[in-house]
Amino acid sequence: MINKRILIFIIGIILLLIITWSPWITNTYAERLASEGFTAEWQDVMDGCGFNCNGCGIKESQRTLFGVNVKIEYACGMLPSDSPEYHRTDTVFVSFLGTIHGLQKS
Repeated sequence: MINKRILIFIIGIILLLIITWSPWITNTYAERLASEGFTAEWQDVMDGCGFNCNGCGIKESQRTLFGVNVKIEYACGMLPSDSPEYHRTDTVFVSFLGTIHGLQKS
């Protein structure tokens, strides 16, 4: 008979492996969450930041432990010209819980 502690330990390891892999957070879903979160962060800010520039938006996403890193390109304020030299890039993390980390106003 398997000891109760060993069974709980094995179940815990299996759950940890599933959470680490986080199959319910796809790259597409993480990109959508990152885009919506970024837009919501700057919603009511005059001359704030946004994706309304040439080549801006989600650039790439990469699965990591416990979630997905999403690289975004955006522009802020009034730009002298809409060229990449005035754009900014950041990487945000979308966790296995669907929370977004790394969005900050600057």
